[in-house]
Amino acid sequence: MSSIQSIQGIALIIAMVLIPMLIVVLILTAWKRFVRNRNRRSPLTSELLRTPGFGLRQRIEDLTLDMHGDLMVVSWVPLLLWATYQVQSSADPSVSPWIPWVYAGIAVAFIAYQTLKIVRQAAKRQKYAEGLDGELATAQLLEPIIAGGGRVLHDIQAPGFNIDHVVVAPGGVFSVETKHRLKSTQGKAAEQTRVAFDGTALTFPGWTDVKTAEQARAQGRWLSERLTKSAGIPVAARPVIALPGWYVRVTKASDVVAINPKTCRFMLKPRNGEPALTADSIQRIAFQVEQLCRIPDPGGSSKSQR
Repeated sequence: MSSIQSIQGIALIIAMVLIPMLIVVLILTAWKRFVRNRNRRSPLTSELLRTPGFGLRQRIEDLTLDMHGDLMVVSWVPLLLWATYQVQSSADPSVSPWIPWVYAGIAVAFIAYQTLKIVRQAAKRQKYAEGLDGELATAQLLEPIIAGGGRVLHDIQAPGFNIDHVVVAPGGVFSVETKHRLKSTQGKAAEQTRVAFDGTALTFPGWTDVKTAEQARAQGRWLSERLTKSAGIPVAARPVIALPGWYVRVTKASDVVAINPKTCRFMLKPRNGEPALTADSIQRIAFQVEQLCRIPDPGGSSKSQR
């Protein structure tokens, strides 16, 4: 009889934990259905364009929700184990003296696992937040392009990757990859603000990045092929690495341009011997880029191209 009482007590505890959560989920589901079926629609007739760092912002929000959920779990699971032991010991006073230690061991192991998981999530979230700061800074520093008759679009979606920014200006088309690297607080301040680029590697103080240049090239190739097909005119997107807050020293000429985005005005002028893009060409190419960075309609009433 005591075992039956113990099982009933454990079931009651689990029900007390899960039923409130289930009620909240059901209420939220009903509310979403009510909002969706209330005979109202958005006055917006076209999909919006993605803002700078849109994808990173979504990842940050998702990680924040995951962290909140894990914090809730790590708080009530030990209490559930403790309550289970109390019910079990009350129903069966002859329970083994090792049982509380087993429950304690499970609780400690679970807390350690969840803590490690949350710490990793926090580290990843911090990395995304720093990347978002860099993309926002680059977007602001590219605003002179708009004043000069160009277009700047953000978070362009491609198969398996994204391009942080695309500039379509009189000086041509540019695919911009932003890199936000923190500066060291050690050593001379002037030395810690400089990065050298030889067309292949970015040499920061104490660290060398050999991946970003090839990444920027691959993005430029993909964008060139995509826009040439969709716009119906030859498009050669020039890859650019944007390093906001850094003094960039180019040691060797390259097809990849590394800059502090403060110096972006060169995009308004074509390179020697190349014709400037006309306003019609800029609009034509920018329209095709827009199709790659539209936010899908939450209602699903319109189609978007990723």
